[in-house]
Amino acid sequence: MDKVKEGRITITVAKLPTYLYDESMLDPARKNQGCLRGYYLKRVFRHIFTGPSSAISATAHKGTKAPKGRIHSMTSPLPRAIAYAAVQAYFQLSSATQWRQQIEDFDLVLFYDRVVDMFERNTNEKWVQETLDHWKL
Repeated sequence: MDKVKEGRITITVAKLPTYLYDESMLDPARKNQGCLRGYYLKRVFRHIFTGPSSAISATAHKGTKAPKGRIHSMTSPLPRAIAYAAVQAYFQLSSATQWRQQIEDFDLVLFYDRVVDMFERNTNEKWVQETLDHWKL
């Protein structure tokens, strides 16, 4: 982390943030293994699409307003919704005090596009279906 703070390592979209990964599934030989299954990412997604109280417990739904997923008739997670949650998670973890496209050398629009592309360019890969099944609401 010191190398990042000192500017010796630059974090860009080419290097996916670790919060995207389920650390128990990491496999250096398979870079997609565990990707987009991270604990924090799931909590951010739930907070946005199933309600703040469900962020900690998937079965808790005590909010007074309908969650965004219900408002938009979302019955299963879509790649773009997962990408949106990934961008929101990055912003929350950053030092940025207001929304902007670029945080240091990390472009949030390119990041969003990269996450979406992981699904859309590989529609026939087993990883895509397994990941979407993992996200079922």
